[in-house]
Amino acid sequence: MFEIPFLPDWLADVKSYGVMMTIAFLTGIWMACRRAIKSHGDPDVVLNMGFIALVCGIVGARIMYVIHYWDTRFAIQPSPIWAAFDIRAGGLEFLGGPILTIPVLMIYLKYIAKVSIRWYLDFSIPALPWGLALTRIGCFLNGCCWGAVCIDEQSVERDRASIPWAVRFPYGSPAMNQQFKFGQLSIPKELIVITPMGEAYPLPREQIEEALAPENEAGFDLFREYQAARQRLEEQIKQGAQRDEIETLRNQVATALKKYSEVNPRAGPVFDQCDRFGLTPAELRVLADQYRSKPVHPAQLYAVINGILLAGLLSLIFYYRRRHGVLLGVFLLIYPVSRFLLELIRQDNPLDYGGLTISQFLGLGVSLLGAVYMWYIYRLPEKCPRAVEFIPPEEVDERRSAGKNK
Repeated sequence: MFEIPFLPDWLADVKSYGVMMTIAFLTGIWMACRRAIKSHGDPDVVLNMGFIALVCGIVGARIMYVIHYWDTRFAIQPSPIWAAFDIRAGGLEFLGGPILTIPVLMIYLKYIAKVSIRWYLDFSIPALPWGLALTRIGCFLNGCCWGAVCIDEQSVERDRASIPWAVRFPYGSPAMNQQFKFGQLSIPKELIVITPMGEAYPLPREQIEEALAPENEAGFDLFREYQAARQRLEEQIKQGAQRDEIETLRNQVATALKKYSEVNPRAGPVFDQCDRFGLTPAELRVLADQYRSKPVHPAQLYAVINGILLAGLLSLIFYYRRRHGVLLGVFLLIYPVSRFLLELIRQDNPLDYGGLTISQFLGLGVSLLGAVYMWYIYRLPEKCPRAVEFIPPEEVDERRSAGKNK
């Protein structure tokens, strides 16, 4: 989203997803505390629940993401365990959050806070879809969790959107990279990197920006000097030059390499592409800016609308409910259904569980759990006996004083 000046690179970047997650946490806790105060509950307990939910929500969502993508994104890393803990690189799956958070909150409410589980969950459950809605805005800004391609079949160039609200993400976005991998998108050869294994992928935008950074301004010239020195050395070796001449050229190559090694290595692939096709890094960036993803469904914004509607419905049920604890059951029944439908128009998650995405597969289990939970709730008394009015300590003292005066 922006950078904080005078801080190291790993700390200076302020990510859009993290900003939206923070806003979601603060506003969700505020709304839950307001509901608790209006219902004469203890807002301090709700605040503690919020911090537990923040930690467990992130941990659970990260664990689910790591399990889901272990083989393709973590096992191939030099240090898989460190990669799993490196949350700065991104990677959270929402359903993992509630799956871990809700049981931990129940344990906290029953054994530590010693209050009504059903009553206090009712205060907090509407904050779940509300938080989801705000964090999905972060997903949209980040470019993750994108939707499927939506192209007008009547379009000759196969590039016109079939819906007016379709989105085209910029060059280097995850959506564009996946479309290139799936053969849905073509880009010029100047922007394609070929690995030694023969695999092709778009030149990352981050590397292009790195090559244009002020500290790498002379990097391309140094790279060309190094390449020219190597070429001269190879030619002289082939021609059978004298040993002294070859040694002089080797020293020139070493000197050029030493100067070039001061350049950020991430810029190297960009310089290589520029040298191969006779472009400058600035010209390469201009070329990259001309290419975007194919039009896709803004699945993130669909999820925002879904979260807001579900949060509004749960908030409405809260004030009209006759049975404590029913809100969790409603959430467990409705959210997996809406998520199942949203997954049908998403393209980022693979179909690796019997033709379903992991979210659809787990959603079926969550719905079943919700049905069992509702059956259990309706076997309990409508009002939980432990749902008693919270009286602040100062009011307790006032009531005692009033009693003594009588």
